[in-house]
Amino acid sequence: MSDFFRQVKRMLTIFALLIVSATPCLAGSALPLHTLEQIASKKSITLGYQDDAFPFSWQNGNVPAGYSIDICNSIVSALKTKLQLKNLKVEWVKANSASQFVLIKNHMADIMCIPAFYSKSRHSISEFSLPFYFSSTRFVMRKNESNDNLAELSGHSVLVKSGTIYVEQLQKVNTANDLDINIQLDTNNITAFNELKNGEYSALISSTVLLKGMIAQTPNPGDYKLSDIALSAPLPAGLLLPLHDKEFKEFVDDTLSSLMASNEFTALYNKWFQSPIPPKAINLNIPMSDNLKALTSAKKKISFDYEKYN
Repeated sequence: MSDFFRQVKRMLTIFALLIVSATPCLAGSALPLHTLEQIASKKSITLGYQDDAFPFSWQNGNVPAGYSIDICNSIVSALKTKLQLKNLKVEWVKANSASQFVLIKNHMADIMCIPAFYSKSRHSISEFSLPFYFSSTRFVMRKNESNDNLAELSGHSVLVKSGTIYVEQLQKVNTANDLDINIQLDTNNITAFNELKNGEYSALISSTVLLKGMIAQTPNPGDYKLSDIALSAPLPAGLLLPLHDKEFKEFVDDTLSSLMASNEFTALYNKWFQSPIPPKAINLNIPMSDNLKALTSAKKKISFDYEKYN
């Protein structure tokens, strides 16, 4: 190799080292603010909601309402205190089961006020707060056609909401039992239930609590039968938070822990699951699960390891 090429190679090496050494500084200046800093700077927080996840997140007139909405409102109140803000503007963004992960990943929402049921694959996209509900997966059918034999669904089309964990669960059931259940996807629970009601599909698969909410909202709840068998054990549901923001997760979890260890949480639970819900006075009559009782009964700081539970 000639001296000229050696010198060129040496210069390129030095240049590359300079670029690498400068990168942390450049990257540091370009890094976005952490969530708490962003909220403090903008004096506003963006919260995601769904209009079809009764009684967790739904639309009552022009405003979001529900169990997880009330939980988010408690977090907003705690944020105002922590950040010493007299006013904190809340901006709501509508989402569905699939888009909620896109919104969180791209920092277009700070918290998704929707019950997100945990899975390892979901945890690679978004952080999960402490769980505030547990529910198994079941299916609902029209009562005159109902059965608890999954084999009877083989060859039939069933509805599952896209972007949910129920798709993967049903695929596993199909494979494990050598069934031929045709999985059809929908994007909205209300639409999906109407399609079941109209006889377009044999069954609708979702979490037990959401199915009970759908049945309760129909004019003729007695026309539908929820399966006795469950497709999963009770799964934990938390709020979706931005990934890799330890400070924000700790704040949300500490706020939830204080809430869940208080009498206020029992009153909040009873409001949405054991009392008439306006405007239709629907009472779901769902007692607090043993899993949730175990978290809240200690009356001390709550922790939860999703990986160990899963």
